[in-house]
Amino acid sequence: MFNTNELDKKWVEGIAELKALVDEGKANLESRFSEAELRVARNSSRLQSVEEAIKQAETGIDMLLGQWENICTLNDYLDSGEWQADFEAEERGKISKLIPRGVLSEDGLYNALDRLQDLLGQMASIVDHVVIPEEGEE
Repeated sequence: MFNTNELDKKWVEGIAELKALVDEGKANLESRFSEAELRVARNSSRLQSVEEAIKQAETGIDMLLGQWENICTLNDYLDSGEWQADFEAEERGKISKLIPRGVLSEDGLYNALDRLQDLLGQMASIVDHVVIPEEGEE
């Protein structure tokens, strides 16, 4: 068996070998293709990544929009005082163990709505910071 120092040494050697292989592959590509070809390949890869991210975002937004009524109802439930009353009833054992009670978990509902608020803020930040040139603009 290897001791920790031997494993660390093997790991560092393995990383160095991988880096050398990457450098060799990069040099091979750079010698075979022009700067324009490499630039097109890099940007095509970036476009593919962006398109996948957009596809995932669209799916997520569609899911959120499909839950909007539930989100509003849960927000109203938390703000109405009914949640607090139900939480206290649960603590007194007045809510049957047969009833799903996930909404009454400590901070569960609040945290979910807070995460949604943070996500919406991030989306607003993206909208504020991404400027896509209109046709004819540079």
